[in-house]
Amino acid sequence: MKIFYYILSILIIEFPYFIFSKKILFAWQIHRHGARAPYNGIINNTDIYKEHWLEKEELTNVGKRMLYLLGVKARKRYIIQKKLLSKQYSPQEILIRSTDVNRTIESVESFFQGLYPFGTGPVLKDFIANNKNISYPPNKLYNESFEQIIQYYNLNSNNNFALPYQMNIIPIHLFYKPDHEFELYNTNICKGHLEIYEKQKTREEVKQFREKLFSRFPDFFEFLEGTNDKKILYDYWSLYKYADTFLVDDIDKRNFNFLKDKFNFTTKDFETLKNYSKEFLLMDYSDTNFPKSHPEITIMVLSYTMHSLINWMEKAKIGNKLNNTYIKYVVYSAHDASIGALEYFMEYAFNTSGEFAELADSRIFEFYLDDDNKYKIRYMKGNSLIPKLDINFDYFKKVINEITWNDEKVAEYCKFNDENVNKENNNKQIPFLFITMIFLATINGILLLILIIFIVKK
Repeated sequence: MKIFYYILSILIIEFPYFIFSKKILFAWQIHRHGARAPYNGIINNTDIYKEHWLEKEELTNVGKRMLYLLGVKARKRYIIQKKLLSKQYSPQEILIRSTDVNRTIESVESFFQGLYPFGTGPVLKDFIANNKNISYPPNKLYNESFEQIIQYYNLNSNNNFALPYQMNIIPIHLFYKPDHEFELYNTNICKGHLEIYEKQKTREEVKQFREKLFSRFPDFFEFLEGTNDKKILYDYWSLYKYADTFLVDDIDKRNFNFLKDKFNFTTKDFETLKNYSKEFLLMDYSDTNFPKSHPEITIMVLSYTMHSLINWMEKAKIGNKLNNTYIKYVVYSAHDASIGALEYFMEYAFNTSGEFAELADSRIFEFYLDDDNKYKIRYMKGNSLIPKLDINFDYFKKVINEITWNDEKVAEYCKFNDENVNKENNNKQIPFLFITMIFLATINGILLLILIIFIVKK
């Protein structure tokens, strides 16, 4: 009987893979970084709940494991089962991008260790491996014999691995600032929705939440804030600080001994505070950043990305027909608001349900050929393989082209100007060259006028 249940459970787990057994031509994935230290509220490496951290906002060991396992799932689907990618890493097949933040860069590095683990990396050709001096760096400090280096670093001299344990390395492309891809939800970059954002922080739902939270734990927050002046607790970012810190502490499995000893927190208290924290962060994620009454925000944020996505898929069509090597897998490492923009864009465009992005959560587009040899696209949450959307590619492209904005409209909405563009491109010579040209033209004009007067008089 146990064997029967085991087989049944395997079939249930693997069943979606058999349903979606069509030929995948291209996959695009965005994930949120893994578990991290609190966003703010850390003083001397200690957060407001008296839990110790090395540094605020940094990826934790739990977060690294989360993304590693996400990479293992991707390996299972795209390398082992669907054979979309080669068994060995190829930069001609994969493009990885990240925001310029430590936790997203480390997250995608951890992800890649699961996608291409130790034992799949490059090896040296025999004649190079046998001629040890070829691989020495041109540095006189390396004057030991090859055998001494092997012994010192505890390496195995009986293999041709380019790197220990046949590991891989991968290039990570950071988002290009002038494109502002996945960063336009930030009102410091795009001023167009700053007024909307500030108004959303003071809406009635936030006030009601604040009253509910403080009435449930009145003395608790006064003590943590170090004042009985409740005005400071009415700040939006104070609410965010308490909610975010509690949840990241909980996800990293901190002990919360301070809350137990100082405030006699019970299991019920912890569950209440956890639910309140999730409620607030969901409000921040959706109604503060991407209110449904203002779909132009998600359209503006996602326009460049969706155009890019369609271009990747068009290239995949050509590459597949010609049997050429092409980029088959694009991975973005970003933030909850990045996925939030995508979720609410898809909700507006295709009526899918917008969902909160947990730590290490992901969203995937797969471009594939169905049984009738038609191009289709499906949109999924993580690797659950239960599509939130599964439609013809031509229809998807048509809707995207109808609702997205061009670069000029995005620039106008965000109030970009020539000064900003020059600053982004570090092009500080333009004003100087322009003034120089005017000066030289003026001098030439004066000299020419003098010459004409001289000729006429003569």
